[in-house]
Amino acid sequence: MEAKVRQAVDSDRDIFVDYTVKLSKFNRSNHANESKNDDYESVLNAIQRKAEKTFCNRNEETLILIAELENKPVGYALGRIYEQDETADNGTGLMGLFDELFVDDIARGLGLGQKLLDKTIIWMKEKGINRVKLHAYSWNSNAKKVYERNGFKEYAVSYEKFI
Repeated sequence: MEAKVRQAVDSDRDIFVDYTVKLSKFNRSNHANESKNDDYESVLNAIQRKAEKTFCNRNEETLILIAELENKPVGYALGRIYEQDETADNGTGLMGLFDELFVDDIARGLGLGQKLLDKTIIWMKEKGINRVKLHAYSWNSNAKKVYERNGFKEYAVSYEKFI
């Protein structure tokens, strides 16, 4: 099986939008039932609008990668470069954000997530970035293992409570 990662092109808009929705559905399916009391259809519509805007407004500070297996899309990654807020306790200046990553079930375990991460990090280094952040849900032990294996360290913890 030929697995590869490539930079998104203009004709990948629908693929990118579809994968942002798949990522949300994957995340939602792993959250506690209490998190499902909202109007999820409205959430999905907002995610689609945001993804379309992200794709159409991508520039030199945005990287969208498409993972393929046998020339068919099976995942994606989104990387961004931005200026950290000047009040940030953990450092300011330009930084990278490994913002989104998703690989379909059928392609998991083939190293595509690692390839997406590697290509994004290389892109950030080429842009002069020396600090990268990412976020992972506490329940996503597979993602956390990949990130920790790649040298990422936990630096913040979020809590929530439904009342």
